[in-house]
Amino acid sequence: MKVFKNIFSIMLLLLLFMSFAITAFGQELEIIPIGEKFYFKNTHSHNDYYRARPLLDAIDNGMGSIEADVYYIELSITDDVENSRVMKELYVAHDWDEITGDSDYKTKGTLQNLYLDPLYEIYLSNGGKIYNTPEETLLLHVDFKTDTDKTWNLLQSILKNYPGLFTTYERDTKKVTQGPVTVFTNAEPENIPDEWSTFYSTADGRFGNIYDPEVWKSDAYLNFKHRMPIISSNLIAYNDITQFFDFLVPKEDIIEEYVSDYPELSMDTLYEVLRDNEWALANRLIEDGKIKVSDYLISQMKKADNLGKEYGHLMRFWASPDYQWFWDIQSPLTNVMINTNRPETLRKYLMHKAYIAQHTP
Repeated sequence: MKVFKNIFSIMLLLLLFMSFAITAFGQELEIIPIGEKFYFKNTHSHNDYYRARPLLDAIDNGMGSIEADVYYIELSITDDVENSRVMKELYVAHDWDEITGDSDYKTKGTLQNLYLDPLYEIYLSNGGKIYNTPEETLLLHVDFKTDTDKTWNLLQSILKNYPGLFTTYERDTKKVTQGPVTVFTNAEPENIPDEWSTFYSTADGRFGNIYDPEVWKSDAYLNFKHRMPIISSNLIAYNDITQFFDFLVPKEDIIEEYVSDYPELSMDTLYEVLRDNEWALANRLIEDGKIKVSDYLISQMKKADNLGKEYGHLMRFWASPDYQWFWDIQSPLTNVMINTNRPETLRKYLMHKAYIAQHTP
C-alpha cells in the first residue's frame, strides 16, 4: 500500500510540474501542457527541417518560432491530353544539392507537406489553436533561398488555402487579424502585385542598427512596424565581436595551444575562427577556462531586450552560439529569442531553470 502512495505522490508532483507558470530570472516561463507539449514563446528552432521530425519535434518541445528555408521549383509535366504544363512548388532545403540529390542530406519534401498540412491538422483538432494559448501565435519563419518575387507570390497562393490558420494583413487599412500561426519571411517584393489586397505573411524586421535611436524614427521602420512581430540581424552585425569575451590567458598562448586543432588560427584570424563552425572554438575555450563571457555581451543583449519591450517586438540574432553559456545570457530576457538547433535540450534547460527558481528560497 505504501508503494502505491509513493507512486501517487510522484505522479501528482509531475502533474503539478507540467502545469505551472512561474517567473524565473525576470522571465515568465509559461509551461502549458498539451499532452506532453510545452510552450516557450521566445525560442526559435533554427533550420528546423534537419530535425528527425520537422515541425513536430519543435512543437513537442514548445518552440515559439520555427524556421524552414524554401526553394521555388518549377517542374515540367504533361497532362492527360499531352499539353505541357508547369507545376510550381516550394521545397524545404538549405542548399540546391539537397533538392537535386547531390548531397548526403536529401530534402524531406515541400513546405505544405512538412509544415502547413500538419499545422492545419493540429489547428483543426485542437480547437483552433496550436498551443493552448489562444492569445499567442506560433511564428513560422519561411526563409527564401530563391527569387523573392516568384517565391513570395507562390507562398501567398499556398497560404490562402488554409482558412483561419494564419495571421493576415489588409493592405489598404493596415488591419491585422492574428491567427494561431504567423508566417514571416526574410524578404518581400519591392512591388507587390495589386491582386494581393490581403497578405498571408509578413516580413522580418531588418531596417538597420537596432542600437541606433535614429533607425527607430526611419520610414523603413515606421511604415512597417504594424506588421513586424520580430526583428532579426546577424549577432555580429551591430555587436562588436572583439568585445564578446574576456581573455583569462594571453591570446598568444591560446593560439599556440590550439593552432594544431584550428590551423587557420592566428592573431589576425582569432575572432573569425572563434565563431567558425557555430562558435566551436569559443565554446571550447570557455569550457577550458581560457575565456569568459564579457559584461559587454551581456549588456548588449539586455539593451536589445529593452528595445524589444519598448517598441513591442521580439528580437532575434541569427548565427549566435547554441550553447548553455549563451542561453544563460538570453534566458532571463523576455523579448530576445533563443536560437537553437537543439529544441529538446533547450526545453530541458529552461524547465530545469524554472524548477530551480521555483524551489530556491
